[in-house]
Amino acid sequence: MPDHDLSIQEATVKLQPVSESERIPALDIVRGFALFGVLLAYTLWNLGSPPVQTYNQTDRILDRVLSVLVDTKSYTLFAFLFGLGFSIQLTRAEARGSSIVPVYCRRLLALLLIGLVHALLLRNGDILVPYSVMGVFLLFFRHASNKTLAIGAIIGLFFPYLARSAWELTGISFPQRPETEGLSYIAENYAWVRYWYATAIISWPASLPMFLFGLYAGRRRFFENSVTHRRTLFIVLFSGLGIGALAYVGRELLLLRWTNSALFFGPHLTLGLLWSTHAWGLAAFYASSLLLLSQRRAWKRWLAPLGSVGRMALTNYLLQAVIVVPVCLGSNLFGRVTPSLGVLLAFAVWSVEVPASVWWLKRFPFGPAEWIWRSLTYGRRRPGRVADQPAVSASA
Repeated sequence: MPDHDLSIQEATVKLQPVSESERIPALDIVRGFALFGVLLAYTLWNLGSPPVQTYNQTDRILDRVLSVLVDTKSYTLFAFLFGLGFSIQLTRAEARGSSIVPVYCRRLLALLLIGLVHALLLRNGDILVPYSVMGVFLLFFRHASNKTLAIGAIIGLFFPYLARSAWELTGISFPQRPETEGLSYIAENYAWVRYWYATAIISWPASLPMFLFGLYAGRRRFFENSVTHRRTLFIVLFSGLGIGALAYVGRELLLLRWTNSALFFGPHLTLGLLWSTHAWGLAAFYASSLLLLSQRRAWKRWLAPLGSVGRMALTNYLLQAVIVVPVCLGSNLFGRVTPSLGVLLAFAVWSVEVPASVWWLKRFPFGPAEWIWRSLTYGRRRPGRVADQPAVSASA
């Protein structure tokens, strides 16, 4: 066997999927919570809604309240957890004297393929493809100093706004949102996927700041023993809530003043940064609250089903659209989902995902989509049942 093939084989042996004993349960709980937020955002704002003028009072309240509490916050948490996961994998790989690059690149490629299928067939607003593309940048920052991480995060924060302005200065027309009337669902998805990918430069880099913050938090090993950081968690909880609330109020006040000028670069940038600050603050509040609650024995037991959903995050993320799309197609709901109906849809899907996740993980070590992802990443079929798992498992 050639030396090159032998080295690849050795790297794959050293870098194996994380075992159950190496998981951090609190992170699974946060991931499960974030997934419910993603589900709410999907059913509320991505299925098409009737004109706001037709909403009743309940719909108006739900739309406003959930916009404050949910919109962007769950995606912020997911981006942070993505960077944190990379950091944990990197730390464990280095502890075993292995390079993370080959396995991580295969991991991203497998995620990209899964995301493309998901986007084209089910949910054109898929986040897996953007994460797999932007995740490559984490490799370039893996040995960077904390100062460099901060600079990279700032660049990622401003880049979408600067990219849009630079695009306009070139005189090249910005892609028009697709006209999908009369198209089949698959054709409509394809049209939107082309639009999202053509305009990716102004949206996908927005995930980079949270990726890098997750990488930094992983370096500090903050989540591996969060009990010793209770005081810090309380500080994050209160400051996140306060900063998030102040940023939201400030943005609302500016919107009243800048109604006619919000399209210019300065106001647009300011409003965008305030919204990001608001979303990051509330996301920090949610995460720190869950971490503190999970330290209590009773709450840890009550939150365990949420952790099961988080352990199967990829499966449950895909399952959301697998359930919702046929329901909407069969009931002709696309374009007619009010906030109250969106909330009902979300809870209906959640009532399936939570017990299904608990049931599944009693029999299998990870979800079916995770099994496919890991098998593609490591180049061989993974053990399918809990009984098939090795007693000791190394981790990437």
